[in-house]
Amino acid sequence: MDHNCRFNLDIFGLMYEELEKIKGFFKDEPSFFAAKQLLFESEGKLPKLILYRIIDSLRDAVFIINQEWKYEYLNAKAEDITRSRNGELIGKHVWQVYPEIKDSKLGIAMQSALAENRTIKIDQFNYGDGRWFEMMLIPFSSYLIALSSEITNLKQVEFGYDNIIIKNRAILTAIPDALYRIHISGNVINYKEYPDFSDWEDHSGVQFLRLNEIFPGNRIESIEKMRQEVLEKDSVATQEYSVDDYDGEKFYEIRLTKSGNNEVLAIVRNITIRKKAERLKNEFISLVSHELRTPLTSIKGAIELLIGGVAGEINSQAKSLLNICRKNTLRLVRFVSDLLDIESLDSGNINFSYQNHQLGELVLSAVEGMRTFAEQFHVVLQYEKPESEIFVFVDDDRLNHCIGNLISNAVKYTPKYSSILVKIGENESMAFLTVQDFGPGIDPEFQPRLFHRFAQGVPPKDKLVGGSGLGLAITKAFVEAMLGKISYSTSTEGTTFMIELPKVKVHAHSINNQ
Repeated sequence: MDHNCRFNLDIFGLMYEELEKIKGFFKDEPSFFAAKQLLFESEGKLPKLILYRIIDSLRDAVFIINQEWKYEYLNAKAEDITRSRNGELIGKHVWQVYPEIKDSKLGIAMQSALAENRTIKIDQFNYGDGRWFEMMLIPFSSYLIALSSEITNLKQVEFGYDNIIIKNRAILTAIPDALYRIHISGNVINYKEYPDFSDWEDHSGVQFLRLNEIFPGNRIESIEKMRQEVLEKDSVATQEYSVDDYDGEKFYEIRLTKSGNNEVLAIVRNITIRKKAERLKNEFISLVSHELRTPLTSIKGAIELLIGGVAGEINSQAKSLLNICRKNTLRLVRFVSDLLDIESLDSGNINFSYQNHQLGELVLSAVEGMRTFAEQFHVVLQYEKPESEIFVFVDDDRLNHCIGNLISNAVKYTPKYSSILVKIGENESMAFLTVQDFGPGIDPEFQPRLFHRFAQGVPPKDKLVGGSGLGLAITKAFVEAMLGKISYSTSTEGTTFMIELPKVKVHAHSINNQ
């Protein structure tokens, strides 16, 4: 039997016996069926052309190597992998073309497969140029068929995923907060311990927790409601709680956010140090405010008496100095009052005296009280009187304070020789008042902190703007306490603040009889 005939028969025997084993390497079912049909019809004599057509129908690379370790045939995919063309490798010695492979994992496996006459599969082989392959080595008689599939893209994804997991673990370890994934079933996993957990149904090797193992029993019901709300509204919810520990009371903040269709991520932060710092700060502010208020009131009264001539006539130079003292004393008094208001709001000890009031009269009184202040900055206050009377149920002193804060801010941040427009109006259920300036608008970067305490925007270049940065925070708290709300709109042409308050239906004579 000549060389070609023996080659054909050997190949036929291999393909007939191994066809079912390598079914997965065919492009599709029709290709596999066609290969079986050709083998059946050609039993006993298989022309080389038909054989090569079968091999070319395989979706992966096929190398046929004889016992002398020379290439007998490479299909098109194999030539792509070896970057060769037109059969240029046929008849060449494998170890001479690729000497680096002989002692590699692949080379040793090829020699073992042929010597021991056994099929060997190599799941992952790195050629060395960044390419990865999956190999199947099938021996028969004096030939070896190597089936090769490139899996470089798959390995890159795998490496990328492994790197992400490693980085995520490092990030999660560095985060001081506790992180938990809470499933709708009530099962909980420690996210730091299982960062790559993905299947709530198949949880082999994963230790589930329950809510009562990580949260106080008296908080379970409220946390369950939070979880349901977060899942339904795709929102973020927070709450604080405390627990008695062996070394004292500990405070925590839990923040829930949706992390899947049926689960939320719970971020639990120990805020004990922050709470202690806040308590010390509030105690300090309260102490300083109360200790300053009495002497400042006395200083203010004494200065006003001197300016009024109670101690005798004073010259104009001395009066000018006393006016400066009075102005700065008033500023300190306002600042101390703001601090006391903040402290009272935090402690819940602030009292409101509610009555029915005609909104127009309250606003007019506030505007008139701020005219002198506005004139210092060369700003004109304009007030549009409403066509009808609008009544609200408010604390007139607190509302006057709120309006004064809004006008004060508008005056400070509007250009000289400009004006500020104050208006009131109503709809079916709400009364509203607006304070509009024509300044440059609020910096977009500052807007998220607009109502924060001690927050102040960049002052105009032509004005020296003072203040505590508490005005808007206090205004917002007062308005919300009176069941209203505050909002704003801003552009490069100016800013408008709006206070909305619930209307009440009363007659003028009932106001007069209060």
